[in-house]
Amino acid sequence: MVATQAPEVVLATPSPLPSNTPTLAATQTALPPSPTSLPTIVIPPTETLLAPLVLPTMLAVEPTFSLWDGLPTYLAESQPGYYFRVRYDPETWGLTRDSYGQPALGHRGIEYCIIAAGEVRGMPPGTQVDHETRDIGPLSYEINVVLQLGVRQFVVYQAQTADRTIYTSFQVNFVDAIDACLADAEVVFATLTSVMESQATPVP
Repeated sequence: MVATQAPEVVLATPSPLPSNTPTLAATQTALPPSPTSLPTIVIPPTETLLAPLVLPTMLAVEPTFSLWDGLPTYLAESQPGYYFRVRYDPETWGLTRDSYGQPALGHRGIEYCIIAAGEVRGMPPGTQVDHETRDIGPLSYEINVVLQLGVRQFVVYQAQTADRTIYTSFQVNFVDAIDACLADAEVVFATLTSVMESQATPVP
């Protein structure tokens, strides 16, 4: 029997790739993202509420009502030398300053329910303002409800006093219990009158 010799296997040494030839890893990273990649989730920013107002401590025996005197918001349409005056129940409201340092009434039972002197100014895109005229007490108020995406953001009440000496407005801010907040605010607005500057006691 003749022995046969196994053929010799010669392994060729691969020649180095040119430096400008992309490797497999480089080719993989250069490919566009797969259509099955997970979608990017964009989380809209959440609005951060300011700290609740610090209200004055209630007295052991509160008066039946307290007064808030202040400059009318529309000075050009008001007679000089007059302030607005509203009465409020000190068990429901506390006279303080808002986050901007301006005098305001803060509700004692509804957090973030605030009455401040204010008016409707430039609104951001997507904002809607619904207008209504309605009697509150002896006065006729123009009521502007500011909405965004159909949700009430704040309400502005504008009125001229019965003696026609001042024209002023109030802004009511809220977060929750909107209807209850507005109902209590309108009790205050029903008392709007004017007072001579010499008799006014504005918030220091």
